[in-house]
Amino acid sequence: MSILKPGTRCVIVAGCKENIGLLVQVIQRLGPYEGRSDAYYVRTISGRKFHQLWMGNELQRGSSDECVTDRHKLRPIIELIDQVKEIQAEDVQ
Repeated sequence: MSILKPGTRCVIVAGCKENIGLLVQVIQRLGPYEGRSDAYYVRTISGRKFHQLWMGNELQRGSSDECVTDRHKLRPIIELIDQVKEIQAEDVQ
């Protein structure tokens, strides 16, 4: 999977089912971290708290709008303007 840059907006696609679909923004790529092969520090775009979040060995509800998650749980959101630019570039060629 590709490396996500800080500021990249993503949707959560795996993990705690109550968090799936939340929109987040990458704060920092942590890489290998606490047993994760490719970890990211993210924050919800809206400031809304995560429905479920593991804090140590406890499952917390609505306790934070930031967390560490695995890369495979994140899918970047392609901005519409980027898609338009790609289409325009293809048309020129």
